[in-house]
Amino acid sequence: MLYGIISDLHSNLEAVRAVVEEGKRLGIQKYICLGDIVGYNANPKEVIDIVRDELQPIAVIKGNHDEYVSQETELIGFNPQAAQAVQWTREQLTLDDRQWLYSLPMTKNLWQLKTTIVHATLDSPEAWGYIFDKYYAENSFSYQRLPYCFIGHSHVPFAYEQIGGAKGVIQAGRYEQIRLNPNHKYLINVGSVGQPRDGDNRASFCSFDTDERVVTLHRVEYDIETTQKKIYEAGLPERLALRLQVGR
Repeated sequence: MLYGIISDLHSNLEAVRAVVEEGKRLGIQKYICLGDIVGYNANPKEVIDIVRDELQPIAVIKGNHDEYVSQETELIGFNPQAAQAVQWTREQLTLDDRQWLYSLPMTKNLWQLKTTIVHATLDSPEAWGYIFDKYYAENSFSYQRLPYCFIGHSHVPFAYEQIGGAKGVIQAGRYEQIRLNPNHKYLINVGSVGQPRDGDNRASFCSFDTDERVVTLHRVEYDIETTQKKIYEAGLPERLALRLQVGR
């Protein structure tokens, strides 16, 4: 079975549509979504509809933007641009949309796939911490019971491999394709569909071939200018549009 694993869509309709089309070309059969469906960009309702009603993933988890958009909570820890986007997004969604976001779990074990999914970290998913290096990865690995874990949140595709059991060596690096060793653990960041931050402005997502045990990173070009135009027209912060061009 070939799965598409998507994360950090961030209301970017053009990027999401491009990824879905690429998924059809690749022959992806089912999807898994790692959260942050909304935030930053100008089409939150349309992106929710695609994920929930068109793709119908076998599993969807909650990201920090989904959490904040779904509730009327104070935006603690958000920079002003992100906070403005969250407040604007709240106003674009129906009560049903926000309740759906609110109902999403923060972690999920997909036992048949030997896979755990979480938006941020397994050691404290509700704190929305980032995994920046192998020391942060080690903390998350200590809570990982299944061989494979897919994450998002940092918008940077990266992989960590633990060799030799719970106290084994952790290797880290960028990747294009990973052949999964059944005796190792993996923590794989799939990057961002809607707001890449690794210097590559193309949408990022992964495919997971469960028969061959191969994870492949895919990058897809999309109509950035249209997404930027929508941000300006919505009155969202200019930086949210400018950063799409440079992928930072």
